[in-house]
Amino acid sequence: MTARRTQGCVLLALLVASLAGPPLAVGSESPDEHYYPAWAATAPYNRPLLVLDTDGAFGRLSLKPKTLTLRDIALVHGHLCDGMVSAWVQLGVALRALFPDGVVDRTDLRVVSKNGPCWADTAGWTTGARVNHATLVLDNAVGSGFIVQRVSTGHTVKVSLKPGVAPKGFVALEDAIRAQTAAGKAASPADIDRVGALADSFSRQLLTTPPDRIVQIETLTDYQFPTASPNLVGPRSDIIHRNVPRTTAPAGGGR
Repeated sequence: MTARRTQGCVLLALLVASLAGPPLAVGSESPDEHYYPAWAATAPYNRPLLVLDTDGAFGRLSLKPKTLTLRDIALVHGHLCDGMVSAWVQLGVALRALFPDGVVDRTDLRVVSKNGPCWADTAGWTTGARVNHATLVLDNAVGSGFIVQRVSTGHTVKVSLKPGVAPKGFVALEDAIRAQTAAGKAASPADIDRVGALADSFSRQLLTTPPDRIVQIETLTDYQFPTASPNLVGPRSDIIHRNVPRTTAPAGGGR
């Protein structure tokens, strides 16, 4: 290789490295501040999952797992929010219980979730369960938790947040805004800002607290997975306030 060619390769490598940015620390994810802030990417209990799928439409089970992160879910869902973070943390506890070797076979799972956009999206995209294949059942009776079943063994667990984990002031403000909306009244920009800030604070709490302190898990013996979704159709609550004016410039996290 000539000296000129060697120099060109070195310059190209430096250019690629500069475009790629600094290397990630172990256990961190690349932040994208307008929808995935650095505090979420580097939170100590924001743990990725190793998942197995098939290799193609007619493919065999993959030989190597891929890494699935909360950032992936936020990217396809459209935003990071406390509902998604809560679902991610709870599902992580359930899946680690069902797959103690640490590799989650997403071809071997069924899930019951409430019909909320953040919960159902996170359940489907984390586990591979789908409504159209009757492996994702939407039932509001499950509340803000999940029932997760490993099909091949029948091993079923129910997960939920422990009582008192969600801050009372945050829950009260959410309920007040929902009541206002149900009465046909528009929420104020100030209230949307406040609930957004409280949601971010709650998300931080969920990602910086050991999961066993915030999530309770129960084994369900002889559980019969439902054959239909009692709450198959519901309103998409995360777009109701899309046109409420902003009072301030968006902060990290896209709010």
